[in-house]
Amino acid sequence: MTFSRLFLARHGQTTGNAAGVLRGVDSQHDRLTAEGHRQAQALACKLAALNLDSPRVYASTYTRAQQTAAPAAELLGVPVTVLEGIQEIDPGDWRGRPYSHLKTGFGELVGPGDGISFSGGESQRDVADRFEAALQSVLNLPGTPIVVSHGGALTSLLIRLLHVPVVESWRSDRFAQANAELTELTRKPDGWQISSQSEKG
Repeated sequence: MTFSRLFLARHGQTTGNAAGVLRGVDSQHDRLTAEGHRQAQALACKLAALNLDSPRVYASTYTRAQQTAAPAAELLGVPVTVLEGIQEIDPGDWRGRPYSHLKTGFGELVGPGDGISFSGGESQRDVADRFEAALQSVLNLPGTPIVVSHGGALTSLLIRLLHVPVVESWRSDRFAQANAELTELTRKPDGWQISSQSEKG
């Protein structure tokens, strides 16, 4: 990866988030709640205040990510570019189960070789692979990329970029992000590091 600074944000709140249910691809057209729109505006103001060098805003193919990215793009005076491959993890057979099962049924997700995988859906490795591949398409462009994605997808990517244990990181919620939370990564000679992480405004 040739850029040295990367901003990752989770989308704002949706009714599915509020209900605490895993929905996967069924949620692709879910829209932000009023609170989600407020979070998106706060995120936009936070990004605008950073005075980033030639910012570029990307969002997943899911509606909620694009709605979250839109206020930031407007304030920064750039378009939102929809990026295939950074959408939420597919929970497969877990679709419809409450978020709480990610704790109580965590053992069901653990696979061989320090892996996490949803039966009938995707693994952490699957998501990290497609997310990294998507980022490759923006690497040679000038400026600072801002990527609006999803909780499980961002966790999967951060585990990959930071080269940390998969099961331990997932179990501990080490990279769990609140709605519209912003994470800044900087690339050092020895790899990526989290520079700052701030919760929704």
